[in-house]
Amino acid sequence: MVFASVVLLYGVVLPGGYLTWLWIAMVLWTVAVVGWVLSLRGRSWVVRSVLPVVSVLTMVVACSGVSGRALFRFHRSGLEQLAMSPYGASHGLYRFSAVWSHDGCTAYVTKDSGLSYFAGLTRCDAGVQPSPRMGDTAGDAVFEPLGDGWFAFAVPRSVSRPWGFNPFDVRANTAV
Repeated sequence: MVFASVVLLYGVVLPGGYLTWLWIAMVLWTVAVVGWVLSLRGRSWVVRSVLPVVSVLTMVVACSGVSGRALFRFHRSGLEQLAMSPYGASHGLYRFSAVWSHDGCTAYVTKDSGLSYFAGLTRCDAGVQPSPRMGDTAGDAVFEPLGDGWFAFAVPRSVSRPWGFNPFDVRANTAV
């Protein structure tokens, strides 16, 4: 159960989330629920309430995007170095499938994104705002300022926010 929670939270550390890790989290949660149901007999209500409480708290954190924002603050200095040399494809827990520059901004596109057409982080020069149609996109990007020229972005399928997890919007990314 704890492992399933960690996998789910890792799956949403970047805007757009990691599709593979979100699917693994769903399988682990299914196994945890089956194990919980099978172990209900003879257990006290305190023991029986652990899985529902942990699952609700995990989903609240995953849906809110808190884990992604916190991780960004923790990794910001390393990402600053990556922004100065846009040839790297990863840093820490962050995995990027593409890096490109467009009108004073450098975009880092999330690898294995499944909650949006594509998503990631953008670092813009001072005074530059990212364009909603940056690069070759499937639609207008939604940006959330993170401070000091950094933005989280997503070209959403159905939701209008870069961070967070909507379990009803998980599907394979066909536009790469």
